[in-house]
Amino acid sequence: MTSSGQASVFMEHIHSHATRYFPALASEKFGVQLLSKQERASAVLYRFKVGNEAKIHSVFVKVPLRLSENGQNNGSAYEKPQLFPKTEPRDMHWLHYTALKTIYDYYTSLDKAQLGAIRVLDYLPQYHAVFTEESSDPKLRDLFFRENRLRYPLGHAGLSATFQNVGLWLRLYHTMPKDQDVKVRHQHRNDYVEAITTITDFLAKTLKSESFFKETASKLIDTARKTLPESLPLGLGHGDYAMRNILVGPNSRVTVLDTFAKWRTPVYEDIGYFLTDLMMSSPQVLSHGLAFRLNQLATYEEAFLKGYFGQESIPYPAIRLYEALAVLDKWSSKVARTYQQRNSIKIMGRLNIKLMGQYFERRVQSLLAELTES
Repeated sequence: MTSSGQASVFMEHIHSHATRYFPALASEKFGVQLLSKQERASAVLYRFKVGNEAKIHSVFVKVPLRLSENGQNNGSAYEKPQLFPKTEPRDMHWLHYTALKTIYDYYTSLDKAQLGAIRVLDYLPQYHAVFTEESSDPKLRDLFFRENRLRYPLGHAGLSATFQNVGLWLRLYHTMPKDQDVKVRHQHRNDYVEAITTITDFLAKTLKSESFFKETASKLIDTARKTLPESLPLGLGHGDYAMRNILVGPNSRVTVLDTFAKWRTPVYEDIGYFLTDLMMSSPQVLSHGLAFRLNQLATYEEAFLKGYFGQESIPYPAIRLYEALAVLDKWSSKVARTYQQRNSIKIMGRLNIKLMGQYFERRVQSLLAELTES
């Protein structure tokens, strides 16, 4: 079925079930209108408006694409090594639906005003379509980017309460009860060692810088063997805990998107990747650290970790080890995308990678230095 045909089916379905989604509409006349359709690499996204002049609701519909349509597994010699198995496209819609429903039920039961969740409205398995109520809250990434040094030359840290709630949301998510469709991965220290080895081998081979990455891997692995326990503390892994997937509502309320909730992973993984997203945002990397002041980033890191750990001591060595893994993984993603480009743009892309690589290298060295001091 074409996407336009899908839109018509979804519009009719929403109209038929709107009073179940939004009971207040039962006594009023209302209409349904398609606002937008966006085709992404992995999914088609529809936005509908439901209601009348008095009250408008927004409905969001996500339909994942098949593997053949989203361009994965292209067989390139420069394909980034995967640190864990990818989700099969045929499973995405079900996992997305069950994750959203579990999260909504769980966070609603917690009754914490500062923590939100997306409300699931419907699920049509025959179309692989998940219907949710769309939030109008802005993304944390957009709010954070506005706090750059050009706008606030003297620094600004107006999102501290938000970052603390982001930490709390993740802590509770890691403990969320969910057993169906959940598997354990990377539960041992040696899994970390293997991941570091895999990523550094790829970067060394692709960037022709064997000495730096060999030394980096050696230091990280040596520290991990001294610092990490054999069996790592596990939690329900988000897998993409980043500012682009976090919405911020009134009074710093935090709502988080886009997880399949299918893995139980070391808790440090989501923490390390989130802090890397904070410290190594695109403006910060492209500007070589000029976009945001280090004390501003440190303030937000402290707030996030306070939200997550509360009164507990913060295991900085373990967190820094996983930050280093996340930085190297992010670096490898950028390298792989650039080296897969067409010849007409590859030269400029490789120049950009070389310039950005200097900042990635500085960040890795900074983390190594902190691990050495600790």
